[in-house]
Amino acid sequence: MCIIAAKPAGVKMPARNVIENMWMHNNDGAGIMYTNKGSVRIEKGFMTYDAFAKHLDELSKKIDLDKISVVMHFRITTHGGTKPENCHPFPVTDSIGMLKKLTCDTRLGVAHNGIIDIAPRKDISDTMEYIASQLAPLYKGVPKFYENKHLMQMVSNAIDSKMAFLLPSGKIYTIGDFVEKDGIMYSNHSFEYTTSFRDYKSYAWDNECWLALESGMRDYSYKNLMWLDDTAGEFVMDKKGELWTGDFAVDSSGFVYEFDSAEDAMTLCPGWRAYNAEGMALTYDEKSQLTTQELVLSES
Repeated sequence: MCIIAAKPAGVKMPARNVIENMWMHNNDGAGIMYTNKGSVRIEKGFMTYDAFAKHLDELSKKIDLDKISVVMHFRITTHGGTKPENCHPFPVTDSIGMLKKLTCDTRLGVAHNGIIDIAPRKDISDTMEYIASQLAPLYKGVPKFYENKHLMQMVSNAIDSKMAFLLPSGKIYTIGDFVEKDGIMYSNHSFEYTTSFRDYKSYAWDNECWLALESGMRDYSYKNLMWLDDTAGEFVMDKKGELWTGDFAVDSSGFVYEFDSAEDAMTLCPGWRAYNAEGMALTYDEKSQLTTQELVLSES
């Protein structure tokens, strides 16, 4: 699927839970481009959410991201493999070397959402091939093609998908239908939190029923957890040193949660730790098939 989040200057950055949502739905790598000292700065190849979040924290200490234009991209692999150099955004150039660079400054950056019907050369993606063989020649011939609606329509017809271009001025041009939320343009709805039948707060209740329900319910939140694999011999140890197996999961910080069938949700096990069959601390893997978004009850 992939998703582009294009934020104009003066608009607040998405909340971190929104950014994490985009990553969880599109977790084959991330990148960002932003205006910086008369250029578009591209920084990409973040292959875990924690790495991308840490980079945003570091950037925020140096630059007020709310004040400048920012485009983020979260990838689902289509062609070329899941590797840092195939992450978006890209400079508009016919140089494969430049397209593969993890950091660069450019006069025009682009991020793509979708699949382009083009045969890429070895080890690069369909997007990279289209930029190098089609978009870069157009850019060289008509440097401001993005201001021409007919040429932009031509690009749209060719890719049958979505793009966001960023200029050093902070101007953002898009191709395809974007969803606007809080001033930010998203290329699809995968930035949104998806509720389920378990999310009672998403339903409409009259005041009397709502107050009665609230009086007997606990606060909760949704959290990304990795379930332990019993077949692989994974286990947890409580604070007394006793070993347990069963319906347990861990979060990215290594905290252990147990499924409470009565509550139909996960509960934190303070002080407990998870281990693999060799007795080594279990490492959370956000790409594991056992990693899901689960309902977690508060400790209160």
